[in-house]
Amino acid sequence: MMKPSLRDYLGISLFWFALSFFWGAVLILVLPDRVEQLVGSQEKDRVLAIVTSIGAFVASATQILFGAISDRSRHRMGRRRPYLIVGTLLTTVALFAFPAARTVWTLLSVYILIQFLLNVANGPYQALIPDRIPWQYHGTASAWMGICTLLGRIGGPFAASLLLGSERGLFWLMVLFALFLNAFMLLNVWLVHEEPYTGNSPTLWEAIASSYNVPLRPYPSFVWLLLSRLAIMMGIYTVNFCLLYYLRDTLGYREEAFQLITNFMILSTVTGILGTIPAGKLADRYSKRLILALSCLICLLAGMGFLFATDLRVVYIAVGIFGAGFGVFQAVDWALACNLLPEEAPAKYMGVWGIADTLPQVVAPLIAGPVAYSINTQVGMGAGYRVLMLLAMVYWAVGTVVIRYIREREGPQPVGY
Repeated sequence: MMKPSLRDYLGISLFWFALSFFWGAVLILVLPDRVEQLVGSQEKDRVLAIVTSIGAFVASATQILFGAISDRSRHRMGRRRPYLIVGTLLTTVALFAFPAARTVWTLLSVYILIQFLLNVANGPYQALIPDRIPWQYHGTASAWMGICTLLGRIGGPFAASLLLGSERGLFWLMVLFALFLNAFMLLNVWLVHEEPYTGNSPTLWEAIASSYNVPLRPYPSFVWLLLSRLAIMMGIYTVNFCLLYYLRDTLGYREEAFQLITNFMILSTVTGILGTIPAGKLADRYSKRLILALSCLICLLAGMGFLFATDLRVVYIAVGIFGAGFGVFQAVDWALACNLLPEEAPAKYMGVWGIADTLPQVVAPLIAGPVAYSINTQVGMGAGYRVLMLLAMVYWAVGTVVIRYIREREGPQPVGY
């Protein structure tokens, strides 16, 4: 097979920057801050858990549905690009309703709408790696995607930390989100060349009816990887849920919390990129499973260092090490998923793969919110967030252990992996 060009790698990666820019800001700073403004400190945990969980459930269902529909789309622009365009444009309209939300119910409604529309774009888009990149180069492609994701995760929270404290800052942040999403969507549409689908195509209603029929038994290694990522993302979203409150209420950095999160994001992104760049090449040559397990172990040890550190300098060291390990994880985890992906319906199964990211957004807050609320009220404000940090490490350890059951494959094979 022909080696992918730079244009190919950019075409399957750049929109991830805009997505990560948006979600990094919303999940870590924008949504927690907005919820606290609306309901106050005492109720913020429970309300944030409800809002993020419902939104993530909508995202999971939408990714599978529109991924499956796009697998058999006959549009002249190809299978994925039409959904990328429509989903992004409609999301732009919904973004400007977010600053106008003055009640929890309005905020929830707008958040659900944004989750639905943006995942109309994201569900089909995430299948571009298996669509466009030969399996021998999935490691390199995933590294490119990982770099864009890491850059977005630093850019979004950084922009949010600068704008949220200013007058009409939330509105201008939505303007920035809209510009980034649409600019990178147009760039991706230009970079990616898709041919119209020529295989058997069911009717729209047949595609919808079959979208949630996803056989997993023939693909045990794909299932084990799914479970591993699900556990690890449970840890990530537990930390995302409580990081702002952990810094404010547990460690006492109320005024410095936004700046500390920004510093953490910058440091972890720099070290993450340093980890991602070689990881992609190594994943194309050596065992993806082994590299993935080592990266998870590094992240686990760094996370424990963050949790038990009493000196801010040690915290920064732990964050830097975690960033490098997570950069490797980002590249290799996606490469291994593409390696194990069933070929007959890549976007549908990528939608299932996406559940390992979105389902923890539902479950983690539902667990974290009541745990934090209960411990904070019984022991003292801030104690609950330390428990959540420890719980996140437990999730990560489980995800690391599960990797041992995965079997890699040497080339495209339809079943048995």
